[in-house]
Amino acid sequence: MLTRPTALIFDMDGLLLDTEGGYKRSWTVAATALGGDLTDELYLKLIGITVADAEQFLAREFGPTFPLENFKESARLGYEAIVSEEGIPLKSGVVEILDWASANGVPCGVGTSTVTAEATERLEGHGLRDRFSALVGGDQVAKGKPDPEIFLKVAKGLAVTPGEALVFEDAHSGVRAAAAGGFQIALIPDLLPATPEISSLCTRTFASLHEAQSWLETLPA
Repeated sequence: MLTRPTALIFDMDGLLLDTEGGYKRSWTVAATALGGDLTDELYLKLIGITVADAEQFLAREFGPTFPLENFKESARLGYEAIVSEEGIPLKSGVVEILDWASANGVPCGVGTSTVTAEATERLEGHGLRDRFSALVGGDQVAKGKPDPEIFLKVAKGLAVTPGEALVFEDAHSGVRAAAAGGFQIALIPDLLPATPEISSLCTRTFASLHEAQSWLETLPA
């Protein structure tokens, strides 16, 4: 019988913050301008991995003549322009599930492929950084997702074992990382739909954080 997790660990991009659409737009425009065809299918393979890993993936896909450094700068400036104009909205249900966790004495952490300083800035922008007792970014690990190192470090920071914690993810690479680390997993798909293989690794799949919270409320402590 499932019981309430001792801690909650959240991915950030596409799970807490609605960032993936902005990344997709800026990266697609930058690649196209430099002769790279960043199709929807190709972009989906980049979700949930570190920026450095994504850039190297594109370098392999587009070949040795693709100007990677120009792309990196153009994509960065494009994304910053989108953020400046539109901001980074919270995903629905974030505040509510964090309120539930606080009220029930369940500590929360963040394990994100985004570099720590940027993740901290984004969370602070929404007044959320202090809601997390541990935050591990992609620059703090030797191997990014799908390696479990990020989530294992968050669990250590929260002083819980992997089996006690529930990881919230939207990306397939993050699900694989959490599964490899021995965590319970709640999948809330964003741009990437659930597949049978990914769903089989998860404890549950939800349409939203609201739905996940309703489920948590039914679990005995």
